[in-house]
Amino acid sequence: MNSLISKLSESVLLKGDLAFHLLRASMVFTFYIFCYQKWYSFEAHQITPFIAHSPLVFWLIPAFGVRGAGFFLGTTEMIFGTLILLGFWNHKLGVLGAIGSIITFLGTVTIIPFLPNAWAREAGGFPAMYLPVAFLMKDVVMLAVSILLLRYDVEAAAATMSPVTK
Repeated sequence: MNSLISKLSESVLLKGDLAFHLLRASMVFTFYIFCYQKWYSFEAHQITPFIAHSPLVFWLIPAFGVRGAGFFLGTTEMIFGTLILLGFWNHKLGVLGAIGSIITFLGTVTIIPFLPNAWAREAGGFPAMYLPVAFLMKDVVMLAVSILLLRYDVEAAAATMSPVTK
């Protein structure tokens, strides 16, 4: 095991910021893929139960209708994905994108306890889940990645600030 760890510690894959850049790129890709879908009626209708049971964005459907809620969420996801993308070059914009991403994934993670019939009773209930909750569980990881992005971009932005502006 020591030999494996020694070889891995010298691997190009684990040196520098490659892993962090891959996380950033995967977040951008994820935001763009999901925002794109929300512009279509089929997706807006598929996410309606999630929105309706969200303690944070339940108001979107009464305020904007099903399609408007989809447009709203798709637009915010496009903005946050773009800010995270721009974080490759400008860490202050990356900070804004990471904050938006944290808000996004807090919004989706908080749906989990409120989604009706989420846990498979025939399998003993929690932690056995039906697909809608399983779909949302990935957002726990995305929330953690968003916090990591925020940490990295805040540290990088702070390092470039002059002592006068700190």
